[in-house]
Amino acid sequence: MAELFSHPPFPGFRLEAFGFLRALTANNDRDWFKARKETYEAELKEPLGLLLTDSARRLADTDLPLTAHPTDSQFRIYRDMRFTEDTTPYKTHVSGVFDRSGHRDKNGVVYVHVEPDSCFLGAGFYQPSVSYLRPVRDRIAAEPERFLALLDEMKARDLPVHSMEDTLTGMPKGFSDYRDAPIAPYLKWKNYVVKRDYPDEALQSPNFAGEIVRMAQDVRPLLEFVWAVESSS
Repeated sequence: MAELFSHPPFPGFRLEAFGFLRALTANNDRDWFKARKETYEAELKEPLGLLLTDSARRLADTDLPLTAHPTDSQFRIYRDMRFTEDTTPYKTHVSGVFDRSGHRDKNGVVYVHVEPDSCFLGAGFYQPSVSYLRPVRDRIAAEPERFLALLDEMKARDLPVHSMEDTLTGMPKGFSDYRDAPIAPYLKWKNYVVKRDYPDEALQSPNFAGEIVRMAQDVRPLLEFVWAVESSS
């Protein structure tokens, strides 16, 4: 916790940050990036770290169990090219995540994505393991009305829950009895996530740290529905 208070407040991303990412899209190669790595660190990596710590400080003033680390909670800009034919070495965005440990190793997060004309906050449960999903599906099956009410509540907050079109084609093992139930589509989901889009200008303001807290508060019903499964399993 002390480390959070050793960092200055988030100042907002400068226009140069978005300019760098646009230029990287057009010049996605190692030589170009290496010559401008200091710009990347000054305009993107360091401000993102400040956004993470500033927001984490504000979250610490709530009873939400979410936090972040200035470096551990950032995703690397270097792409993993082991399983793709796309050989471009760098992502054209930067991103970070708030979870319950501050080290990107807990399910149930708020995710910040910084990309020109495509900035957003996401939240929920993204690509959890099958073993993690099993008790979640059990609870949905056991409390279908409560889960459907949760979906309605999130939709009313303009944060509809979805699976990013990543679903099973058939019912998961052990749930075939629910194939005709209203909850059948949701038992097939592999993700339970929400998204809120922002213009680039919003991330240029120091106030965006407060937006992350608001997002965390708004998505709380979804997070707690699933976290409750952990504590009971």
